[in-house]
Amino acid sequence: MISRLIPVAAIAFLMFTGCKQTEADSAKDVASAQEEATQKADDSRQDANKDVAKANDNLSEAQQAYSATDASAHKKLTAAESEAMITTAKAQFDVATTEATGRGDVAKEKCGALTGVDKASCLSTADATLKADLAEATANRDAALVEADHHE
Repeated sequence: MISRLIPVAAIAFLMFTGCKQTEADSAKDVASAQEEATQKADDSRQDANKDVAKANDNLSEAQQAYSATDASAHKKLTAAESEAMITTAKAQFDVATTEATGRGDVAKEKCGALTGVDKASCLSTADATLKADLAEATANRDAALVEADHHE
C-alpha cells in the first residue's frame, strides 16, 4: 500500500512545484517582455515618423504653392495642414497604444512570480492601467482629430 502512495506523492509534489514560476524565470520573462515592448515601440515610432515626414512634405508643397498663387492655394494649404494634423494624430496614437501595450505586457510578466490573490491583484492592476493608458491615447487622438477638422 505504501509503495503505491510514494509515486502518487512524488507526482503531486512535482505538479505542485512545477506550477509555480520561479523569480528567475519571471525576471527572464519580464526582461523578454521589456525588450519586445521596446522593439515594438521603436518600430511604431519609425513608422509614425515616416508618416509625419510625408505629411510635412505635403504641407511644405502646399505652403510653396500658397506663396505662389491665390485663394485656391490657400484652400489647398488649409487642406494639407488639416491632413498633416490628422496624420500626426493617428501616428501619435499608434505610438501611444504600442507603448501602452508594451508596458501592459511587462506589468503582466512581473505578476508571473506571484500566486493567489497577489497575482490576481497584480494582473487586475496591470489591466486597469493598460485600459486607462489606451483611453488616454484615444482621447488625445480624438481631440487632435477634432482640432484638425475645425482647422481653417
